[in-house]
Amino acid sequence: MEGIGPIYADGRQRLADLVGAASTDEHLASVPGCPEWAVRDVVAHVTGVCADVLAGNMQGVATEPWTAAQVEARRQKSVDDILAEWSEAAPPVEAIAEHFPGRTDEQWVLDLTTHEHDIRGALARPGGRDAAGVLVGLDFAVTMGLAASLEARRLPAVRVKAADREWTVGDGEPAASLEGTPFELFRALTGRRSAAQVRALAWEGDADLVVPAFEFGPFTFAAADVVE
Repeated sequence: MEGIGPIYADGRQRLADLVGAASTDEHLASVPGCPEWAVRDVVAHVTGVCADVLAGNMQGVATEPWTAAQVEARRQKSVDDILAEWSEAAPPVEAIAEHFPGRTDEQWVLDLTTHEHDIRGALARPGGRDAAGVLVGLDFAVTMGLAASLEARRLPAVRVKAADREWTVGDGEPAASLEGTPFELFRALTGRRSAAQVRALAWEGDADLVVPAFEFGPFTFAAADVVE
């Protein structure tokens, strides 16, 4: 797999092209995956992440106040100006991403990829579902998010299969197995599906026992079904 920096850059270019071609009204469209934000706010957030990394502003990283400040700081900017800022701030971060501590580089790609598809959903313009960022984000969500959630809830292991990738996370024998496309599982594990939609996936075993573990970190089940 290519490096994290180029994977992020590919996703950034796709999203910048998509938003740059959208109308002013579309920039103000509500984003189902982030109901409190419009399309322009999501772009402000991903731009703010890169700007904060460069500035060393990492206190409260990934918390709601940290992300809210990124959006508010760009409230008076045009979308074109925000995109221009992103195009300047992101490349230096992409160049150093492989040196991020732990797996925060993968989490960074997960965040961008999640929001790329949030915006695609808001604009009804699907695409990029086979991009490398989807697999990076899915691997992180399964091995870090779902694994920790199962442990914290004292739930048994789960086997997850997507295309040619397979993971078993948690302790003991799997109580359930789940199979699906990388894109669908990625969206299910990042709070972009309702609990009913997650239960309706291709499960074997006791899905009801382990589905609650799909809520972890900032991710909760969507209040209503999300169709993309």
